[in-house]
Amino acid sequence: MIQVLQGQDLGDYLRQLNRTNAEGYVTPLIDVWGAGFNSGFVHSAELHDILGLDIQLKLSLASVRDDQRTYRFRPPDVINVQGRLYTIGSDYPYDVEANTALGNKNPTIVRSTTGVELMIIPGGFDLDVAPLIVPQVSLGLPFGLEVTGRFIPTTRIVDLGKMNLLGFGIRHDLDQYVSFLPIDVAVHFVTQKLNILNGSNATLLSVRATAYGIEASKNILFFTIYGGFQLESSSWTIGSYDASVRVGSDLQRIPIGRFSLESRTTSRSLIGLRTELLILTLHADYSFADTNVLTIGAGISFR
Repeated sequence: MIQVLQGQDLGDYLRQLNRTNAEGYVTPLIDVWGAGFNSGFVHSAELHDILGLDIQLKLSLASVRDDQRTYRFRPPDVINVQGRLYTIGSDYPYDVEANTALGNKNPTIVRSTTGVELMIIPGGFDLDVAPLIVPQVSLGLPFGLEVTGRFIPTTRIVDLGKMNLLGFGIRHDLDQYVSFLPIDVAVHFVTQKLNILNGSNATLLSVRATAYGIEASKNILFFTIYGGFQLESSSWTIGSYDASVRVGSDLQRIPIGRFSLESRTTSRSLIGLRTELLILTLHADYSFADTNVLTIGAGISFR
Protein backbone atom coordinates (compact mmCIF):
# COMPACT_ATOMS: atom_id res chain seq x y z
CA MET A 1 0.00 0.00 0.00
CA ILE A 2 0.99 3.66 -0.39
CA GLN A 3 3.19 4.96 2.39
CA VAL A 4 2.02 8.45 3.39
CA LEU A 5 5.15 10.20 4.64
CA GLN A 6 5.72 13.43 6.48
CA GLY A 7 7.36 16.12 4.40
CA GLN A 8 5.77 15.13 1.10
CA ASP A 9 4.94 18.06 -1.17
CA LEU A 10 2.24 18.61 -3.77
CA GLY A 11 4.26 16.85 -6.46
CA ASP A 12 4.59 13.72 -4.32
CA TYR A 13 0.82 13.55 -3.87
CA LEU A 14 -0.02 14.22 -7.51
CA ARG A 15 2.28 11.41 -8.59
CA GLN A 16 0.05 9.01 -6.65
CA LEU A 17 -3.01 9.88 -8.76
CA ASN A 18 -4.12 9.29 -12.34
CA ARG A 19 -5.16 12.31 -14.40
CA THR A 20 -8.90 12.22 -13.59
CA ASN A 21 -8.30 12.09 -9.86
CA ALA A 22 -5.41 14.56 -10.05
CA GLU A 23 -7.79 17.12 -11.58
CA GLY A 24 -10.29 16.67 -8.76
CA TYR A 25 -7.53 16.84 -6.17
CA VAL A 26 -5.84 20.02 -7.40
CA THR A 27 -8.72 22.08 -8.91
CA PRO A 28 -9.85 23.69 -5.60
CA LEU A 29 -6.27 24.72 -4.87
CA ILE A 30 -6.07 26.32 -8.30
CA ASP A 31 -9.30 28.22 -7.68
CA VAL A 32 -8.17 29.76 -4.38
CA TRP A 33 -4.60 30.39 -5.47
CA GLY A 34 -5.79 31.95 -8.72
CA ALA A 35 -7.96 34.36 -6.74
CA GLY A 36 -5.13 35.26 -4.37
CA PHE A 37 -2.69 35.57 -7.25
CA ASN A 38 -4.84 38.27 -8.91
CA SER A 39 -5.25 40.31 -5.70
CA GLY A 40 -3.67 43.41 -4.24
CA PHE A 41 -2.72 45.35 -7.35
CA VAL A 42 -4.15 48.69 -6.15
CA HIS A 43 -4.64 50.50 -2.86
CA SER A 44 -5.63 53.89 -4.29
CA ALA A 45 -6.75 55.40 -7.59
CA GLU A 46 -4.36 58.31 -7.03
CA LEU A 47 -1.33 57.58 -9.19
CA HIS A 48 2.21 58.64 -8.40
CA ASP A 49 3.80 61.76 -9.86
CA ILE A 50 6.66 61.33 -12.32
CA LEU A 51 9.31 59.11 -10.67
CA GLY A 52 7.15 58.75 -7.59
CA LEU A 53 7.87 55.38 -6.00
CA ASP A 54 5.81 52.84 -4.09
CA ILE A 55 7.32 49.71 -2.52
CA GLN A 56 4.83 47.31 -0.95
CA LEU A 57 4.64 43.85 0.55
CA LYS A 58 1.22 42.28 -0.09
CA LEU A 59 -0.31 39.38 1.83
CA SER A 60 -3.35 37.80 0.17
CA LEU A 61 -5.51 35.35 2.12
CA ALA A 62 -7.95 33.50 -0.14
CA SER A 63 -10.74 31.81 1.79
CA VAL A 64 -11.35 28.07 1.50
CA ARG A 65 -14.96 26.88 1.40
CA ASP A 66 -16.07 23.56 2.89
CA ASP A 67 -17.03 22.22 -0.56
CA GLN A 68 -13.42 22.76 -1.71
CA ARG A 69 -12.01 20.36 0.87
CA THR A 70 -13.22 17.11 -0.66
CA TYR A 71 -13.77 15.58 -4.12
CA ARG A 72 -15.16 12.37 -5.60
CA PHE A 73 -12.27 9.97 -6.15
CA ARG A 74 -12.84 7.42 -8.94
CA PRO A 75 -11.23 4.02 -8.17
CA PRO A 76 -10.15 1.65 -10.95
CA ASP A 77 -12.66 -0.90 -12.23
CA VAL A 78 -10.73 -3.87 -10.83
CA ILE A 79 -8.29 -4.09 -7.92
CA ASN A 80 -5.99 -7.04 -7.36
CA VAL A 81 -5.00 -7.80 -3.75
CA GLN A 82 -2.66 -10.77 -3.49
CA GLY A 83 -4.31 -12.58 -6.39
CA ARG A 84 -7.89 -11.85 -5.35
CA LEU A 85 -9.76 -9.57 -7.78
CA TYR A 86 -12.21 -7.00 -6.44
CA THR A 87 -14.72 -5.34 -8.79
CA ILE A 88 -16.06 -1.81 -8.66
CA GLY A 89 -19.76 -1.56 -7.86
CA SER A 90 -20.03 -4.95 -6.20
CA ASP A 91 -16.94 -5.11 -3.95
CA TYR A 92 -16.36 -1.36 -3.45
CA PRO A 93 -18.18 1.88 -4.45
CA TYR A 94 -17.95 3.65 -7.78
CA ASP A 95 -16.57 6.76 -6.11
CA VAL A 96 -15.16 7.69 -2.72
CA GLU A 97 -15.12 11.03 -0.93
CA ALA A 98 -11.46 11.99 -0.49
CA ASN A 99 -9.56 15.09 0.62
CA THR A 100 -8.43 17.65 -1.96
CA ALA A 101 -5.10 19.46 -1.73
CA LEU A 102 -6.88 21.94 0.58
CA GLY A 103 -8.48 19.26 2.75
CA ASN A 104 -7.51 17.28 5.80
CA LYS A 105 -4.04 15.75 5.96
CA ASN A 106 -5.40 12.30 6.70
CA PRO A 107 -5.32 9.80 3.81
CA THR A 108 -8.56 8.11 2.75
CA ILE A 109 -8.64 4.30 2.77
CA VAL A 110 -10.72 2.45 0.17
CA ARG A 111 -12.00 -0.82 1.59
CA SER A 112 -13.99 -3.68 0.15
CA THR A 113 -17.43 -4.56 1.49
CA THR A 114 -15.67 -7.22 3.60
CA GLY A 115 -13.22 -4.70 5.08
CA VAL A 116 -10.14 -5.50 2.99
CA GLU A 117 -7.86 -2.51 2.45
CA LEU A 118 -7.69 -1.85 -1.32
CA MET A 119 -6.18 1.61 -1.79
CA ILE A 120 -4.88 4.60 0.16
CA ILE A 121 -5.68 8.04 -1.31
CA PRO A 122 -3.36 10.93 -0.37
CA GLY A 123 -4.64 13.60 2.00
CA GLY A 124 -4.28 17.36 1.64
CA PHE A 125 -2.49 20.20 3.40
CA ASP A 126 -5.33 21.28 5.73
CA LEU A 127 -5.56 24.93 4.67
CA ASP A 128 -8.23 27.28 6.03
CA VAL A 129 -6.91 30.05 3.79
CA ALA A 130 -4.44 29.97 0.91
CA PRO A 131 -1.74 32.58 1.70
CA LEU A 132 0.42 34.33 -0.86
CA ILE A 133 3.01 37.02 -0.06
CA VAL A 134 4.10 39.18 -3.00
CA PRO A 135 6.47 42.19 -3.13
CA GLN A 136 5.27 44.93 -5.48
CA VAL A 137 7.00 48.06 -6.80
CA SER A 138 5.25 50.91 -8.67
CA LEU A 139 6.82 53.87 -10.46
CA GLY A 140 5.14 57.02 -11.75
CA LEU A 141 5.67 58.03 -15.39
CA PRO A 142 4.61 61.01 -17.55
CA PHE A 143 1.13 61.30 -19.09
CA GLY A 144 -0.67 59.90 -16.06
CA LEU A 145 0.92 56.47 -16.30
CA GLU A 146 2.30 54.18 -13.63
CA VAL A 147 4.12 50.86 -14.06
CA THR A 148 4.08 48.03 -11.56
CA GLY A 149 6.35 45.04 -11.12
CA ARG A 150 6.11 41.90 -9.02
CA PHE A 151 8.90 39.40 -8.41
CA ILE A 152 9.50 36.40 -6.16
CA PRO A 153 12.65 34.32 -6.53
CA THR A 154 12.35 30.56 -6.09
CA THR A 155 11.07 30.20 -2.52
CA ARG A 156 9.60 27.35 -0.47
CA ILE A 157 5.92 27.75 0.46
CA VAL A 158 4.82 25.74 3.51
CA ASP A 159 4.57 22.03 2.58
CA LEU A 160 3.34 22.55 -0.96
CA GLY A 161 6.75 22.89 -2.62
CA LYS A 162 8.59 25.85 -4.15
CA MET A 163 7.41 28.76 -6.26
CA ASN A 164 8.66 31.74 -8.27
CA LEU A 165 6.70 34.66 -9.73
CA LEU A 166 7.15 37.47 -12.23
CA GLY A 167 4.52 40.09 -13.06
CA PHE A 168 4.13 43.42 -14.87
CA GLY A 169 1.33 45.97 -14.84
CA ILE A 170 0.41 49.41 -16.06
CA ARG A 171 -2.13 51.94 -14.77
CA HIS A 172 -3.58 55.12 -16.26
CA ASP A 173 -5.12 58.13 -14.56
CA LEU A 174 -8.62 58.91 -15.90
CA ASP A 175 -9.68 61.81 -13.69
CA GLN A 176 -7.01 64.01 -15.35
CA TYR A 177 -9.43 64.27 -18.27
CA VAL A 178 -12.38 65.36 -16.08
CA SER A 179 -11.09 67.97 -13.66
CA PHE A 180 -14.34 68.46 -11.74
CA LEU A 181 -14.53 64.85 -10.47
CA PRO A 182 -14.48 64.78 -6.63
CA ILE A 183 -12.73 61.40 -6.64
CA ASP A 184 -9.66 59.82 -8.23
CA VAL A 185 -10.31 57.26 -10.97
CA ALA A 186 -7.82 54.97 -12.72
CA VAL A 187 -7.69 51.78 -14.79
CA HIS A 188 -5.15 48.97 -14.67
CA PHE A 189 -3.87 45.96 -16.59
CA VAL A 190 -1.60 43.29 -15.09
CA THR A 191 -0.09 40.09 -16.46
CA GLN A 192 1.76 37.56 -14.32
CA LYS A 193 3.38 34.13 -14.42
CA LEU A 194 3.89 31.83 -11.45
CA ASN A 195 5.63 28.45 -11.34
CA ILE A 196 5.26 25.82 -8.63
CA LEU A 197 8.18 23.40 -8.44
CA ASN A 198 8.52 19.96 -6.92
CA GLY A 199 11.33 18.81 -4.63
CA SER A 200 13.57 18.22 -7.65
CA ASN A 201 13.01 21.81 -8.89
CA ALA A 202 11.04 20.58 -11.90
CA THR A 203 8.01 22.71 -12.83
CA LEU A 204 4.89 20.96 -11.57
CA LEU A 205 2.28 23.68 -12.09
CA SER A 206 2.54 26.98 -13.94
CA VAL A 207 -0.03 29.73 -14.27
CA ARG A 208 -0.43 32.69 -16.58
CA ALA A 209 -2.84 35.29 -15.28
CA THR A 210 -4.23 38.57 -16.54
CA ALA A 211 -6.39 41.16 -14.84
CA TYR A 212 -7.82 44.49 -15.89
CA GLY A 213 -10.17 46.77 -14.05
CA ILE A 214 -11.20 50.18 -12.83
CA GLU A 215 -10.79 51.70 -9.39
CA ALA A 216 -11.86 54.88 -7.58
CA SER A 217 -10.71 56.42 -4.32
CA LYS A 218 -11.34 59.37 -2.05
CA ASN A 219 -8.98 60.91 0.50
CA ILE A 220 -10.65 61.81 3.81
CA LEU A 221 -8.30 63.25 6.44
CA PHE A 222 -5.66 60.58 7.14
CA PHE A 223 -7.48 57.81 5.26
CA THR A 224 -8.20 56.80 1.69
CA ILE A 225 -11.30 54.81 0.90
CA TYR A 226 -10.99 52.85 -2.35
CA GLY A 227 -12.95 50.32 -4.33
CA GLY A 228 -13.12 48.83 -7.78
CA PHE A 229 -14.16 46.15 -10.21
CA GLN A 230 -11.86 43.73 -12.01
CA LEU A 231 -12.12 41.14 -14.77
CA GLU A 232 -9.50 38.42 -14.58
CA SER A 233 -8.39 34.99 -15.68
CA SER A 234 -5.78 32.45 -14.68
CA SER A 235 -4.89 29.41 -16.75
CA TRP A 236 -2.96 26.63 -15.01
CA THR A 237 -0.81 24.03 -16.74
CA ILE A 238 -0.12 20.80 -14.83
CA GLY A 239 2.53 18.24 -15.73
CA SER A 240 3.88 16.45 -17.46
CA TYR A 241 4.99 13.89 -14.87
CA ASP A 242 5.15 10.14 -14.26
CA ALA A 243 2.58 8.83 -11.80
CA SER A 244 3.12 5.71 -9.69
CA VAL A 245 -0.36 4.65 -8.58
CA ARG A 246 -0.54 1.83 -6.03
CA VAL A 247 -3.73 -0.21 -6.60
CA GLY A 248 -4.01 -3.20 -4.29
CA SER A 249 -0.94 -5.36 -4.90
CA ASP A 250 -0.14 -3.67 -8.23
CA LEU A 251 1.98 -0.59 -8.87
CA GLN A 252 0.77 1.15 -12.03
CA ARG A 253 3.20 3.53 -13.69
CA ILE A 254 1.22 6.09 -15.70
CA PRO A 255 2.74 8.89 -17.80
CA ILE A 256 0.60 11.99 -17.26
CA GLY A 257 0.72 14.38 -20.20
CA ARG A 258 0.49 18.12 -19.74
CA PHE A 259 -3.07 19.39 -19.17
CA SER A 260 -4.66 22.76 -18.39
CA LEU A 261 -7.29 23.98 -15.96
CA GLU A 262 -8.96 27.39 -15.65
CA SER A 263 -9.62 29.17 -12.36
CA ARG A 264 -13.34 29.81 -11.83
CA THR A 265 -12.78 33.34 -10.51
CA THR A 266 -13.39 35.61 -13.52
CA SER A 267 -14.40 38.89 -11.85
CA ARG A 268 -14.44 40.59 -8.48
CA SER A 269 -15.53 43.70 -6.64
CA LEU A 270 -13.41 45.09 -3.84
CA ILE A 271 -13.48 47.71 -1.12
CA GLY A 272 -10.58 48.85 1.01
CA LEU A 273 -9.02 51.40 3.34
CA ARG A 274 -5.54 52.93 3.28
CA THR A 275 -3.74 55.16 5.76
CA GLU A 276 -0.40 56.98 5.49
CA LEU A 277 2.01 58.17 8.16
CA LEU A 278 4.76 60.21 6.50
CA ILE A 279 6.14 57.71 3.96
CA LEU A 280 4.69 54.60 5.63
CA THR A 281 1.59 53.16 3.95
CA LEU A 282 -0.79 50.56 5.37
CA HIS A 283 -3.87 49.22 3.63
CA ALA A 284 -6.38 46.39 3.64
CA ASP A 285 -9.12 45.40 1.21
CA TYR A 286 -11.65 42.63 0.75
CA SER A 287 -12.60 41.14 -2.62
CA PHE A 288 -16.02 39.62 -3.29
CA ALA A 289 -15.85 36.84 -5.90
CA ASP A 290 -16.28 33.10 -6.36
CA THR A 291 -13.38 32.93 -3.89
CA ASN A 292 -13.27 35.86 -1.45
CA VAL A 293 -9.86 37.33 -0.67
CA LEU A 294 -8.54 39.52 2.16
CA THR A 295 -5.43 41.48 1.16
CA ILE A 296 -3.19 43.35 3.62
CA GLY A 297 -0.31 45.53 2.50
CA ALA A 298 2.47 47.57 4.05
CA GLY A 299 5.27 49.62 2.55
CA ILE A 300 6.71 53.01 1.78
CA SER A 301 5.50 55.58 -0.71
CA PHE A 302 7.14 58.66 -2.22
CA ARG A 303 4.49 60.57 -4.14
